[in-house]
Amino acid sequence: MSQTFDALKEKISNADMGEAKEIITQVKQAYDDGKIDESEKNELMDLAKSKIGGGGLGGLF
Repeated sequence: MSQTFDALKEKISNADMGEAKEIITQVKQAYDDGKIDESEKNELMDLAKSKIGGGGLGGLF
């Protein structure tokens, strides 16, 4: 697991719904930048979705 993954996972764990939506953008950027791999991205997205309550986010996923 990368440091970026651990940092993002910690952020999501401590985030409220609004912050989780912002962190999703950071997760996508970290993946695009090659800082996390696809399995890490998927795990973070699932964690963020559960934090938000599984609701739709207007195409963020």
